[in-house]
Amino acid sequence: MISAARLLEDLERFRPADSRELASLERIRALLSSGADPFSRARTDHITGSAVVARPEGDGFLLVFHRRLERWLQPGGHVESADASVFETARREAQEETGATMLDAPLGPLVLDVDVHPIPPRADRPAHVHFDLRYLLTTSQESFAAQAEEVRGVAWFTLAQALAAGADASLERVLEKARSALVMGLEKGAPSSGPRR
Repeated sequence: MISAARLLEDLERFRPADSRELASLERIRALLSSGADPFSRARTDHITGSAVVARPEGDGFLLVFHRRLERWLQPGGHVESADASVFETARREAQEETGATMLDAPLGPLVLDVDVHPIPPRADRPAHVHFDLRYLLTTSQESFAAQAEEVRGVAWFTLAQALAAGADASLERVLEKARSALVMGLEKGAPSSGPRR
């Protein structure tokens, strides 16, 4: 079971990029400190994990077309009981939703971005709120197939193409962060890949 206390410790090192992300971080910390299970889907507000999947050079991003939300987004979703961490949630969701079989983690399990956002209701579920932790993964894989029932398509986008396709400010922010992290790593001569699973 994922430890809320451990996740709070991990977030101590996290530095938000702007006031909106700071507000999200404060809400996530409050949820993790509340004493209730912050990962349970039975709550109307719960922790989720998502992954920005990028090319190792930072010049492209793998997005999925979410069937219900009808938008191009980063892959991600709910924490499952078998997940050892929210990072593992993000990796699993990326694999399930894109069909990617080779994913590297250049930052390891460090949180890249946080965002709290509402999810509209559907027939079997009321409106709720995702407290999303986002992680950076990379792949050189070129062929993908949408695997999850909620995904209708998978495609590579440049940042400009993602913005033209309707990326909101939150997605733009995390894509910029991912690109910067990868470009800086390459400029420093750091390896652009981490543990592969």
